[in-house]
Amino acid sequence: MKFALTLAISLATAMPAIAQEAARPNILLVLLDDAGFMDFGAYGGDAATPNIDALADRGAMFSRYYTSPQCGPSRAMLMTGRDNHEVGVGSIPETLSPEMRQHPAYSMRWQDGLPTVASRLNEQGYQTFISGKWGIGDIGQNLPHRFGFDRSFVIDATGGSNYDHTPYLPLYKTTEWFEDGAPITLPEDFYSSEGIVDRMIDYLDDADPDKPFFSFVSFQAIHIPIQVAPEYRDRYAGRFDEGWEVMRKQRLDRAIQLGLVSERTELAPLPASSRDWEELNAEEQAYWARSMQVNAGMLESADHHLGRLLAHLEAQGKLDNTLVIVTSDNGPESRGVGDATGVQGLAVRSWMSQNGWNRDFETLGERNTMTFIGEEWASVSAAPFALFKFTATEGGLRVPLVIAGPDLPDTGLIEGRAHVTDLVPTMLDFAGIDPVAHDIRGRSLLPMLSGARPTVYGDDEAVGFEVSGSAALYRGNWKISRIPTPLGDGKWHMYDLSTDPGETTDLASARPELFQDILNEYLSYADEVGVVNVDATYNPFKQVAKNAMRKKAGEYWPRLLLAGLVLLTILFFSLRWVRRRLRP
Repeated sequence: MKFALTLAISLATAMPAIAQEAARPNILLVLLDDAGFMDFGAYGGDAATPNIDALADRGAMFSRYYTSPQCGPSRAMLMTGRDNHEVGVGSIPETLSPEMRQHPAYSMRWQDGLPTVASRLNEQGYQTFISGKWGIGDIGQNLPHRFGFDRSFVIDATGGSNYDHTPYLPLYKTTEWFEDGAPITLPEDFYSSEGIVDRMIDYLDDADPDKPFFSFVSFQAIHIPIQVAPEYRDRYAGRFDEGWEVMRKQRLDRAIQLGLVSERTELAPLPASSRDWEELNAEEQAYWARSMQVNAGMLESADHHLGRLLAHLEAQGKLDNTLVIVTSDNGPESRGVGDATGVQGLAVRSWMSQNGWNRDFETLGERNTMTFIGEEWASVSAAPFALFKFTATEGGLRVPLVIAGPDLPDTGLIEGRAHVTDLVPTMLDFAGIDPVAHDIRGRSLLPMLSGARPTVYGDDEAVGFEVSGSAALYRGNWKISRIPTPLGDGKWHMYDLSTDPGETTDLASARPELFQDILNEYLSYADEVGVVNVDATYNPFKQVAKNAMRKKAGEYWPRLLLAGLVLLTILFFSLRWVRRRLRP
């Protein structure tokens, strides 16, 4: 009798726990690569993104969400909730000088046991999966299976072909893919957006249906090389024929109509190096319009495959209990590969030819094509803001964020400030885990998502960012920023984002005391996290070229030495022959 009573009590207490476990929400984090602030349809973009838009319609979309202007640092913060320097990812490896690598904030290596959102959720009974781009630190050194992911299928690189292992930068011989930490070879019929979603569906199908999951889907879209099947590209025929100046103004008008920015917002001028659309000939206009068609088509394709995943979850009865977060790692990419002039351009185009890359108009966006949109279209993608990826402007830092999930109201547009480090505590909070920890910088956004509070940051609370000398600090509606050459002047400026999100009017000299106060906050932040101050001559793009030359010299020095010896031998015997001929 005593045993039966004990058993009954045990069962009675266990049943609520089991029910509670079954009711714990799933979490789906979706990351686009290099999508600009207005690229999603819900934000007024030109690409068709019905699945992302549907999430925005039943949830929330943020107008002031900030990330890092580089992919690796953004992803490091997205996974840890900490500043990128605090976890050794002060920049991406390609832009590091040898001097920077000597500092802990730029080690590009994670120590075992570093807490991530995956490990924290895993410890609380969540199954954890990632499929897609990882790209955090040195290749192969920080793979996700070491940091809390039960299953992982990842490309560990800043980018590469969407069809195979071909690299997009001369720094590398191949792009490396790993599954659960082991190198793998992609199938012949692989396409990134499709294959990434397929693998996640496989992981979810093999998962324990009685346990909640954390699923991180990290698309290669729309990082260069932008590639997609012709039918997606051709859907946008004629869409971009008006050119970048006209379409940038159209996006500003849409942003104001949607309430994304103030009516007083003005567009900053295009970079001095930008071309005038009307000065291009008809062939050039057709080429660059087609490039943007590929870009829009690739984003639509990613949305389509996301839709397959959402439909799969719905068919399993899991979507209604899943928190879905969709965002971008940084602003749009302005740089290209193969468009440089001079000796560097010749070297890069020679490398492209050897690796099968082309930039042909007819097949633009298809396999083996090195397609990119350039700085002019990147300025459209980032509109109504200034500049783009790699810079601490609004165009580089402010990106779309859509969140929808169970028990969350249809909040609509949220204007309160939010940061990439906030997503870890938000996911933990939603899972019923304490979001406050000594090693997490961010704050849960649930009070904003529930409508309880308009913001989680006070007007006197600041958050800083820095990569490769490009830096910013936000405090209320104020922002200070420094953009190094060639896109900036390397000096600090201050803007009031409530009226000037286009960053057209520098108020540093008009409000010197306020400016100095905010600058002091940035200096304290930089000292705290270990930012290395780069000198005025540092240029991240030139550093990539230097690192490529250094690496290639290391790979080919035996051949170069042999060629030099052969040349010296030929010269030696040639001189001897000439001397003999000249003797009387």
